[in-house]
Amino acid sequence: MRLNSSLEEQVKTDDTFQHILCFHSNSTPYLQIIKLINSQDFELERVLFPQERLMFTAVPEAQLEITTGQNGLNGRPERIACDRLQVHVSESCSYSESLAS
Repeated sequence: MRLNSSLEEQVKTDDTFQHILCFHSNSTPYLQIIKLINSQDFELERVLFPQERLMFTAVPEAQLEITTGQNGLNGRPERIACDRLQVHVSESCSYSESLAS
């Protein structure tokens, strides 16, 4: 994913910049083409292989468009709101603490 250069600095310095961390996993046996849409500030377009996982940043109103290719043919694109893909991070314990339990 690429951020526009002016927004990259804004993300680093401005706490009011609204973005969310999102997660998508290709649980199909087919390639998926994913594209971030309804977002002027962020760009994302890539191919996900079967069982590949991806974390990305988006604005809450963005959507992830997923096209699954089956037998060399592209299927109908599916759209998922990025706020439904949002990762909720708990600040109560660190990653290493969660592995120990």
